[in-house]
Amino acid sequence: MRIAGNYTFEATREEVWSAINDPEVLARAIPGCQHLDQVGENEFETTLKVGLQAVRGVYHGRVKIDNLVAPESYEIHVDGKGSTGFLKGNGVIKLRAEGDSTILDYGGEAHIGGTIASVGQRLIDGAAKTLINQSLKALAALIADRRSGGVADTVPESLAVPIPAPVPTAVAAPAPPPAPSIERRKIVVPAHEQLSEAAVVRGAIEDFFTQQPWLPWVVVAFLIGYILGRWK
Repeated sequence: MRIAGNYTFEATREEVWSAINDPEVLARAIPGCQHLDQVGENEFETTLKVGLQAVRGVYHGRVKIDNLVAPESYEIHVDGKGSTGFLKGNGVIKLRAEGDSTILDYGGEAHIGGTIASVGQRLIDGAAKTLINQSLKALAALIADRRSGGVADTVPESLAVPIPAPVPTAVAAPAPPPAPSIERRKIVVPAHEQLSEAAVVRGAIEDFFTQQPWLPWVVVAFLIGYILGRWK
């Protein structure tokens, strides 16, 4: 299964980069994320509870990020499994500035197996697009909240946009400091802060009607015709 798309954020590229590398923010933007654990440098384990019928279930997975080019792009690798099957995939996330906005381009491919593979390509594609789009909408809301001071900027130092260091004047360079050890970090997302199934479905319906504004009038016309037909 191949996945590709883009999303526009009303924020600078640095703000979006900081958000997509902040585990606290991501844990609240991923649908059904119950907890996100940092188990290594740029490596995480997570548990998701997905409520969409086509992919319903609880999934446990490991995510690794590498080839970071701040604040432009990184690669992501996913390995997960649940009661309905397993998934292995990889992809690339890129950020490009366009005026005062930032466009996030994503693309990759995933291999799925188990019971979930028998659901059907079209249903799985639809569920994947719905989950990704609603996750990006939630991320945009969190970035806006962060800009207003609602969410602290806690991007890890290893993922932060590097700031050029001043050129040393001494002839002899000091010995490099020892590499910092990576401590395990567990982020538990309270139920009321999770991107719930209801929020995902509600957001998908809102997007559907936004993309096709004529549809509500068709529904209204159909209902009026049905009611008038019963009165005859």
